[in-house]
Amino acid sequence: MSWLDTLDEIRTRDFSKVPAKERDKIARDVINMSSYAAALVAISPLPLTDVVLTLPIQTGMVMTVGHIYGRRVSKASAQELIFELAATAGVGLLARQGIKALIPVLGALLAVAPAFAANWAMGRVAMEYFKNPELNREALKEVFRRARKEGSSLFSKETFDRFRKQNEKAVEEVADEARAEEAEAPAPKKKKTAAKKAGAKKKSAAKKSARR
Repeated sequence: MSWLDTLDEIRTRDFSKVPAKERDKIARDVINMSSYAAALVAISPLPLTDVVLTLPIQTGMVMTVGHIYGRRVSKASAQELIFELAATAGVGLLARQGIKALIPVLGALLAVAPAFAANWAMGRVAMEYFKNPELNREALKEVFRRARKEGSSLFSKETFDRFRKQNEKAVEEVADEARAEEAEAPAPKKKKTAAKKAGAKKKSAAKKSARR
């Protein structure tokens, strides 16, 4: 049973009568599994690939944590929440990418533990958000800061190797789907600059005057 199967199974359960402490424990287990999956993605030696590949992992994590706390979260709304937290997580992510760009193979290995810690922090922020939606941005930032330190201390090379043996195929499938979606995504439309807009207006005006 892969970590994805476990998340799917958790999302079929009814947590309405589950005590708060047990919900917290299960949510932390979900975050832990997802963080090892994110760490496994970080092994990719190519810079920036884990930015794309981590998103579906975090999306599944946020949807599952939301379900545990009685919040029905769609894929789109889960990703919106992740993007909102990206401002807090961005510095660590860019730092990992810089390491990988400078030392492609060794850098990927060095990025494993930080990837786990960053995803753990994202998961803990989501967990606190679903438990208390009224938390302000500063409070969530503080949760992230503390949780990243916590995640750094929780990472285990032995657990990572065991997770890798059991879930490498499932993570590869998620990665393949993410790459396919990225390849099929339409290219963003170029926005006209103010100068171009002004030039277009002048041409339009010139054409109108010529017709008169």
